[in-house]
Amino acid sequence: MKNSASIKYLSFLGFFWVGLGWLALILTFFNFFYISLIVTVAIIMGVILIYIAKINRHKFVFQKNFFFVFGFSFLLVILVAHYTTPSVFSGRDQGSLSNTAINLSQNHQLKFNFPAEKEFFKIYGAGKALNFPGFNYDKAGNLITHFPLGYTSWLAIFYSLFGLNGLIIANSLTLFLFFIFFYLTARNYLSSKPALITFLVIASSFIFSWLAKYTLSENLALFLVWFGIWEFLLFLKSQEKFYLILSLLTFGLLTFCRIESLAFLAMLLLVLFFQLKKAPAFFNLIFNKKILLTLGTILFFFLLSLKINTAFYIVFLKGFLNSLHFYKNDLVNSSYPLAGTFYLLRVFALYALINYLLIGLAGIFYFLKNKKFQLLIPFFILLPAFIYLLNPSISLDHPWILRRYVFSIIPVTILYSMIFLATFFQKKRFYFYSFSILLIFSNLLVFMPFLKKSANKNLLPQIKNISTLFQKNDLILVDREATGNPWAMMDEPLYSIFGKQAVYFFNPDDLAKINLQKFHKVYFVIPDQRIGFYQKDNLIKKIIPIQAYSFKLNSFNIIPSTNKKYLYQQPIKFPSYQKNYSYGEIYLLTK
Repeated sequence: MKNSASIKYLSFLGFFWVGLGWLALILTFFNFFYISLIVTVAIIMGVILIYIAKINRHKFVFQKNFFFVFGFSFLLVILVAHYTTPSVFSGRDQGSLSNTAINLSQNHQLKFNFPAEKEFFKIYGAGKALNFPGFNYDKAGNLITHFPLGYTSWLAIFYSLFGLNGLIIANSLTLFLFFIFFYLTARNYLSSKPALITFLVIASSFIFSWLAKYTLSENLALFLVWFGIWEFLLFLKSQEKFYLILSLLTFGLLTFCRIESLAFLAMLLLVLFFQLKKAPAFFNLIFNKKILLTLGTILFFFLLSLKINTAFYIVFLKGFLNSLHFYKNDLVNSSYPLAGTFYLLRVFALYALINYLLIGLAGIFYFLKNKKFQLLIPFFILLPAFIYLLNPSISLDHPWILRRYVFSIIPVTILYSMIFLATFFQKKRFYFYSFSILLIFSNLLVFMPFLKKSANKNLLPQIKNISTLFQKNDLILVDREATGNPWAMMDEPLYSIFGKQAVYFFNPDDLAKINLQKFHKVYFVIPDQRIGFYQKDNLIKKIIPIQAYSFKLNSFNIIPSTNKKYLYQQPIKFPSYQKNYSYGEIYLLTK
């Protein structure tokens, strides 16, 4: 796409969403998150975009392939959304992120509290809130997320507008925008048909549709990374500061979603330095008033984030320092030195990603050897992420582990795989298209079996039915395995969605430290397989069963790997999708 008016308008459209992300984040920082204000700004921006489109409509030129990409992406994300269940259950990151967004929407500020959590704060004090996974207690006893704020404020926009379906819409939108701007980035290096094939390759890859079914920050990062790269490439071509400002603001917003963005921003500025060739030209650009104001704004809010979300940065810093000791990392802690690397390659192979990793890296080395540095700009920007090939710093269960690679390494290796193949088969297009069809077919072998499967489908309505048994001033102590899945606990939706005083309960000794007089009744939700835990602590003598319950749970048997010593022996196969039944009793504490 070479029409400057069309390109600039697409930049405006992309920045419309980046701008809303910034607005939501800033309102979160200042404890003034009101959706009416965000909608008002969105309407004003929308009217401006419509006006710009109207006065420039005769200048717009879009290729047929772009309309195909637009339409295909829209239909695909609608299809994925149809088979998605809002991930609001506690136990893993997606539940904590969803519930942070829900509480932000409801309370208009990041911190929140309710009587039940105050009682457990008295026991454990400021710091990690063990009974509320994904949250910390501040000094006043309020709960606050220990995740970055950019993605949760983004989710809160759509939850405020569309309820639980808004969580699905938020991820569907970012997936759609990622497809569009990844295609435009590919189009920057490839002719029309190879770029279209590259889009089909990435659209048919399993990992992006799987990720969109979970409220994880990588979803927003997908859009921001590739929109930011595209804008940077436009700046290098046109030298218009407008595009550089958009790129900086986009990567700036990314710093509040993924900490890797700090490294990406540093690499972007380094690439800019070498592109301008002379230091005076670089510093003249950086110290331009508009550029300096942009960087200053990002720095100001980053420093503000350090103050507001201190716990997250402390945890990150500890994890980063530990990751520098590669001999202690998750992948190489084995009696076989290459066992971790072999395990990671097997995971990539299982999900039809190994081809892109190998071909993409071969292409990158080929272009480096031939000094085609201009072609490698997206790679240079994302280069810091390749450290995750040595140490992912994440649970090794799959496909969970692929989160580390989904917004950077996987798309960039797909991009360079296709550029390399297009270059290698430049005079033999038949072979390029034949090879591409094989790649797409291998993608679909993984994509299709997972498309219709949704984790925890119909679990929330069952939790809603149980919630009707309790009053708002009752205390509900929930066992980790109450639903049958410890990674899909019911405590967070009970309090954030259904307004009950529910707490994840794991230490019977805590009961004696709680002021039970504050609550009308105290209930326990205990599955049958866990009753021995309560018998052991004699708590069973103080509670009486009042009603049996059961859960029918559709879930993936994704179990985190813990035995890293024998990593090379662990089987590599797709997680099975199965129906599980969990039975238990709701007990009443006798005061």
